[in-house]
Amino acid sequence: MARNVSKIPTGRTYLGFMLVWTIVTFLVYLLCIAVFAAGHWIAGLLIVVLTAYFHVRHSIAIAKRARRGLVRRP
Repeated sequence: MARNVSKIPTGRTYLGFMLVWTIVTFLVYLLCIAVFAAGHWIAGLLIVVLTAYFHVRHSIAIAKRARRGLVRRP
């Protein structure tokens, strides 16, 4: 059986992305509740901003892989 080693994203890639970010978002939500309740507003906002940054960065990385794999140059 041939092993698919291409970098083209598949349905498993998108499912994994969804599951990872669902879990990360939930954990960050719980963390932020505790941080904001303790009165550390700056730290809470920093956590939210960093989470959003890494989410977008991961999305862009998958999009670049898809663009590279789907656009074939002659």
